[in-house]
Amino acid sequence: MGLIQELVDLVSKLTFVAIVHEYEQGLYFRSGVVIEKTIKGFKPADLAQIKAEEQKVQNEIGRIKSLFSLQPSNLPEGFRKTWTGRVLHPRRFSKVLKPGVYFHLPIIEHILTDYKQERVLNLGYISVLTKDPEPECKAVLISCNVRYEIMDLYRSYTAVYDYEASLKYHSMSILALKSLGKKYDDWKDPVTISTLEKKVIEELRKIVTEKWGLKIHQIYITDVTDAKIVKFAGDVPGQAATSVVKPIDL
Repeated sequence: MGLIQELVDLVSKLTFVAIVHEYEQGLYFRSGVVIEKTIKGFKPADLAQIKAEEQKVQNEIGRIKSLFSLQPSNLPEGFRKTWTGRVLHPRRFSKVLKPGVYFHLPIIEHILTDYKQERVLNLGYISVLTKDPEPECKAVLISCNVRYEIMDLYRSYTAVYDYEASLKYHSMSILALKSLGKKYDDWKDPVTISTLEKKVIEELRKIVTEKWGLKIHQIYITDVTDAKIVKFAGDVPGQAATSVVKPIDL
């Protein structure tokens, strides 16, 4: 009975169809590799532009020459050709699945999906020392949120490990770096906050958007609080001192 139940459970998991919903993006894996799928349902204006660019390339290399050429080097980057010599635009193919129903072979193939809706990621707090001379030098506690969405699921899953955790830690690192060199009174100026938000966004997009496929909408510095740093030693002999940040009223 146990073996029969295991077989039933196995068969129930062998699905042949997957649905990518309107609020999702998907990746089609075959033998562990993401494969490209042909895109259908272009808008008339987009399809006309694609065909025009294909025809331009086709005219430049010639249909007969393209048919007998064994080297694709004469094609612009991303373009490909069929066995009949027809030139195809790279926009006709994508590794990111659009909404729809997709059939696949179980075990060999599977479809991964993730939400493409906007999200807000709470970065928590970081502490930064002000540039004031001693003894006026203080610690400032900064909290921040990031509003983002997945722009390219393929890059988000293949270019970085755990894109959400990586986005959080990378954002905190940039926020800490861009927060250095400010005096205590600077943090009371709204211009300082807005300028810092813009600088963090600009720096984030260099990696997060261009390489990881994540669209950054906005950085929100939600709180800047005076902090008190207390150092204490543990009860265990030889334990290193630890820094604890306690927010207090400004």
